[in-house]
Amino acid sequence: MLLVFSSGCVSPTGSFNTTERTVVPVDPGMNLTITPENLSIYHYNGFGKWTDGAGVPVSVRDDIAGGATPSGEGTQLLSFAAISDIHITDEESPVQVIALGYLSPFPSAYSPVSMYSTQVLNAAVHTINTINKENKLDLVLSLGDAANNNQYNELRWFIDILDGKTIDPTSGGNAGKENLDYQKTFTAEGLDMPWYQTIGNHDQFFTGVFAVDENISRMYRGDTVANMRLDVTVTGDPSLTGYYMGVFNGSDQNGAIIGIGKASEFASAPKVVADANRHAIAENGTRIGFMQEFLNSSSQPFGHGYTEEMIADDFASYSFDPAEGVRIIMLDDTTVEGSTIGDIWAHGRGSLDEERFAWLKAELQKGQEEDVLMIIGAHIPIVTMEEGAPSGWSLTSEVSENELITELQKYPNLLMWVAGHNHRNTIAAVPSPDPAHPEYGFWVVETASLRDFPQEFRTFEIIRYSDELVGIKTVCVDVDVEGDTLAEKSRSYSIAAAQMVGNTDVAIENAELLVRVK
Repeated sequence: MLLVFSSGCVSPTGSFNTTERTVVPVDPGMNLTITPENLSIYHYNGFGKWTDGAGVPVSVRDDIAGGATPSGEGTQLLSFAAISDIHITDEESPVQVIALGYLSPFPSAYSPVSMYSTQVLNAAVHTINTINKENKLDLVLSLGDAANNNQYNELRWFIDILDGKTIDPTSGGNAGKENLDYQKTFTAEGLDMPWYQTIGNHDQFFTGVFAVDENISRMYRGDTVANMRLDVTVTGDPSLTGYYMGVFNGSDQNGAIIGIGKASEFASAPKVVADANRHAIAENGTRIGFMQEFLNSSSQPFGHGYTEEMIADDFASYSFDPAEGVRIIMLDDTTVEGSTIGDIWAHGRGSLDEERFAWLKAELQKGQEEDVLMIIGAHIPIVTMEEGAPSGWSLTSEVSENELITELQKYPNLLMWVAGHNHRNTIAAVPSPDPAHPEYGFWVVETASLRDFPQEFRTFEIIRYSDELVGIKTVCVDVDVEGDTLAEKSRSYSIAAAQMVGNTDVAIENAELLVRVK
């Protein structure tokens, strides 16, 4: 058996296609008492190691096909990749609320992967380009949470990596950082194909859940580590103080956490070097700042879906036709700004207001009338979580999940809803309400996070078998870390973080999803 460690190589074949092999964490055994701050001894305590596992074959799912089966090889209409939830992180920012995941394991708040987020995105780009050379991809859908903390420099790193620019992953000055692997400047590879963007909750809210008010805006730009309360996840009020949330020491190879502890135990507030590029992307409940940055990109297409008109209207949904007879609808289904008092997860849930719902209905109706096959790309999925769950559909949305699903079931040419957000691989069938007309069913497909284990994305092939039957072949793909020491280290840390919370049993489903159309 080949075991893979943070300093070793991966599979002898170098394969990253999960149909051929999978990444399986090695159980650390009795060493389960390790805590997040023990970063320097993760490896010695058995954390972060992996081995090769068996591949997961492509299964055929005909749940909603009404008994129809493919005949022949069919005609490929479109091939694309979907990436999501890279959470590019400025680990030296004073507003990363690290304490919430450092005192007890909670990777969404603290994970050592944060130090290597730019490098693992570059490795993902390399993986996609490699696939493109062998099996041409038409485009990439980026499904949100490009930035971890609604921070300008995080979003710029994301765009610049996909553009293939020179990346300096430091912030707040370079003193003492020149010899640290995660702080070194590198030239990104850049995507070899068009890519399109949608917005996630972390792209517009502080920590993905808090609207940026004047107080939070000052913290972004300031030189003082965020002072909040450890029960902010209960109160939903980031203005309450009492605990310094900590920051990575960007001059330490292990990114030691400093400036963390009860405020009463500090003689003075812990400081960082301020950086003007740490300002919030989205302030005052608008998406304008987020969309605007994609017009400042050298890769294709211009704006990556966003236009000056959309920016002027503060409206972040659009559609485009990537191939003849196929339309992709990129939907902003994030929650509009509101209070989080008593409900910290308010902005982490999916929702639609009447304006976006009316736009979506018009797009679907137009697509059906034009007889094009339709795919919805959004950040937050539907049906895979209970309505009202922390990462599910909002109970206060102007359009309920049931109302949305009922509307979607009116369009036979809707193939699927593809999303990220939950950092997992999930496929769910939404059947037609009328068994005699299976064409009113569609699929919901989630893709995992590029940051957190299993650090995967998906590829899709849309195949037309007949006038009434379409196949969606989707495969989970691991980021290729072979020969990339920093991406390999990132994988090791992502596994260790998952092991600490007992969340390494990540389902991988590779499937051809059959769907009836009309």
